[in-house]
Parts: sequence; structure tokens; C-alpha cells
Amino acid sequence: MKLYYGKFALIFGVFLVLVTAATADPEVGLLLSSGRMNEAVSVLSTRDDAESLNQLSRAYFAMEQWDAAVKYGERAVNLGPGNTMYHLWLGREYGRKAQAASPLAAAPLARKARIEFERAVQLDPANLPAQLDLAEYYTDAPAILGGGLDKARDQAAKVQKYDPGMAHLILARVADKARQYSEAEAQYRAAIQTAKNPADMWLQLASYYREHGRLDEMQKAVLSAMAVPNRPAETYFDAGNELYRGNRDFSAAVQYLRKYLSSGELVESAPAFRAHYLIGQLNEKMGHNGTAAAEYAASLALASGFTPAKVALDRIQ
Repeated sequence: MKLYYGKFALIFGVFLVLVTAATADPEVGLLLSSGRMNEAVSVLSTRDDAESLNQLSRAYFAMEQWDAAVKYGERAVNLGPGNTMYHLWLGREYGRKAQAASPLAAAPLARKARIEFERAVQLDPANLPAQLDLAEYYTDAPAILGGGLDKARDQAAKVQKYDPGMAHLILARVADKARQYSEAEAQYRAAIQTAKNPADMWLQLASYYREHGRLDEMQKAVLSAMAVPNRPAETYFDAGNELYRGNRDFSAAVQYLRKYLSSGELVESAPAFRAHYLIGQLNEKMGHNGTAAAEYAASLALASGFTPAKVALDRIQ
């Protein structure tokens, strides 16, 4: 799925664009949403205001350059300590850096992520992406790092008044963590029934099926997502990514990703350079190395700092 801190945040690309649009530079916002990270970094590296530093951290985050993302995310928070979104992004940046770190280094980074998520929620209880990321942290982290399923359930109760579908999604993840699999599936289906955008929830259910090895059901859930009318364009990206991760129907996955790229409705949470990279990965799996190389090159043309595309291109050249 899309590259954010955790699974709950994957479905909030458009929402995040809307809540940051009031203060963001429209030119840079377009660069980020279209996945043109080379240009974004070039523009933002000459600036030193809080919003530009936050946007720069997000560009590096998208390219999986965790050290740089944290560096600029911390600077944004220091300049704008009252901005809930800066704390949310810094929490995500700490979280992804923790996932890539050694066990010894990961624990303090995880604690920092929790503190940032909690601060984001304190600053704005209606910041739904922050509520969801905090709920995921509580679900996945051990008690010694401040996690706990009861805390996650409390987050679900708080989210309920803003978005019942998201509350069901939190409870589904909690039930899955508790190995209450029938309850988890029931909560996913409740999320589909109550969600503002059920296509996203179908894909969340697809991810759940994939993680439990139920690949036929995963594929059916993806098709159900694509059958939802008036779904956002990034559903094509998520569907293609889910099929790739589930090792199913690579041709359909490529078609979905190409439809996303041609939609004219690109979002920051599904950057174009990553769509090209995924198309490359899919073509490589199908033995189409020439097409794969072209897609990896297209990815790097937009985001030269995206190491996975560099590694993949070197591998097949």
C-alpha cells in the first residue's frame, strides 16, 4: 500500500492534501502530489521556513531517505511547534526510521514517534490521520514502548464521532492483533458498510486476507474495491500494489497502475515515481526486463534519490 507510517494512514492521501493546502506552497504541493521529487527538493532546499521544511521532509520520506526526513521534520517542528501536521509527519518519519534501524536504535525512535503522534492529537483532536496513526502505534507497540490494545480501543471510541468506518478499521486491527480473527473480519466488513469511501476499506480487507494467506479472497476483495462507483483515482494504485504484494494477476496490476498514472489525479501518498517502480517490478516478475528497465529509469527521472529503483535498474542492466 502507500508509503506512510502505518496501515491506517495509507488511505488518507487526499485528506492530507486538503488539510495542508491552506499553508502549503501550491507549486510545491503540485510537485509532491505528482511525485516530482527531484524538482521539489531543488525548490525547497533554498528555503528555511517551517512549511517548506515540512514539505522537504515529506519529499525525503517518500524516497525512503529516513535520516534526511527526520532532520528536516525536526526543524519544521522546532519552527512551528503548534502545528499538528508537523508533529504527525515527524512521528511518521521517526516510525519509519525505527523500522529500518537496529533493535537497539529502534526503541528510542519508536518512543519519539509515539510522543509526536500524541502531541499531534493533543493539538487537534479532530486530526483524524493522527488519531489513526496513534491507534496503530498502540496496536502494534509493546507495553514497554507505550503500546496497548486498550489504548487502541480508546482511540477507536474517539474516532467514532468523526468517522465510524475508521473506528471499525481500528477495531479490526485490534482484533487481528489479539488473534480474534472472526471479529477482525466482521469489523472490516462493518468498516466497508459505514465508510465514506468503501473502496478503501475493501482494499484494507484485501490486505488482511493477503497477510493471512487467503489469496483467492484477497483477489476478490480487490475486484470488489474496483467495482465501487466514484472511487478516487488512487484506488488504482492501491489495487495494483495489493496484487503485486499478493503475487496475483500481474497484468491487471500493471493496467491499474497505468490508469492511475494517466488519471490526472495523482496524490502525494501514491507518488508517480513509486507507480513507475511498481510497474517495473511487475514487468520484471513477468520476464519483461526491457520494459522493467524503462520503468525504473522513469522512476529515477522523477526521484533520483529513490534507492530501490537504482538497485533494481542496476540488477537488470
